[in-house]
This record gives sequence, C-alpha cells and structure tokens, in this order.
Amino acid sequence: MSSAIADRVMAVTHKLVQQAMHGQWSDVPRTVEERRVLLDRLNATASATDQPWLVALRQAMVESDDAVAKIAAADSPETSLAAGPQDGVHPANTVDSTLAMIRQSR
Repeated sequence: MSSAIADRVMAVTHKLVQQAMHGQWSDVPRTVEERRVLLDRLNATASATDQPWLVALRQAMVESDDAVAKIAAADSPETSLAAGPQDGVHPANTVDSTLAMIRQSR
C-alpha cells in the first residue's frame, strides 16, 4: 500500500473541508473527484490485509460527500455572495452554523 497516496487522500479531504467551510463551492466538485481518483489508486494497490481500513476510508468518504452536499444546500453560493456583514451575516456565523450541521449529521 502506498502511504504517499493515503497521505494525499487525507490532504485532499482536509482541502475539501476548508473549501466547504469557506464556501468555495465551485472548487468542491474537482476536489471530490480528486479524492475519488486517489482512493481508486489505493484500492488498486491494496493487499488483502489493507482491505478493512480501505473499506472504512471509503465509508468515511461517502459520509463526507453527504455532509458536503448538505452544507452546500444550506449555504448556497448565491446566499454567500449576496449576504455579507452589512446584511447581518458574519462569516463566523456561517462557520458556526456549518459546524453545527456537521455535528448533527453524525
């Protein structure tokens, strides 16, 4: 198993979280696809002993994709771009509400 690929999967997952937290929705589909490609590469090189943690990693990816979809639906780009501090929407409030949504989806 290539730990370099596994490290990249984790790095891309972190990047995805950052994009979601900052409302960078136009970048999210590319990042999700990048993570899928990396996981496919891991799967292609996985041994039988690697399968249990690879299954767990894939399940985590599915859950992450679901959470990002929920966040994107709640924090649409139109709302994020149109609203700002002048409208009573502070970036910290968006982050707090996003974190609350992630916690509820567990």
